[in-house]
Amino acid sequence: MYHYDFSEFTSQDINKDGRYDVNINFFWEGDHRWHPYFIEVSGITVGFIIVLLENLDIDPDPTHVIYDFMIMKKYRRSGIGYAAAIKAIEMYKANWKIAQMETNIPAILFWRKVIKDYTRDNYTEKFREDVKKYIQLFSSK
Repeated sequence: MYHYDFSEFTSQDINKDGRYDVNINFFWEGDHRWHPYFIEVSGITVGFIIVLLENLDIDPDPTHVIYDFMIMKKYRRSGIGYAAAIKAIEMYKANWKIAQMETNIPAILFWRKVIKDYTRDNYTEKFREDVKKYIQLFSSK
């Protein structure tokens, strides 16, 4: 569902079997850099968030990255995603980096609001032309 939903921004197509060529096994195979979480409301899974501890293998204080984040469409604009994002940030006292594709305007607006509210507007944003992404940097320490 995530890749279908995100294909609007990635232009990714399904394969001949009607699936996206995606392997997510590495999230669950014991690599301590990856921290996947399901987002549940009243026992119903409504989305997920994956936190990556970037450079954990060489840095004892790694930057934390929201690697993937999704709320199912029918639960969007209900405050669930906002609450889940804040909860994820509060789980780790760390330096953070969150990026959005230049074409994903809803994600840019969402993350700007979350980060602005969480940091009381104390964050840095830059645009990386080489990867066509907006990146916000802040700390929850």
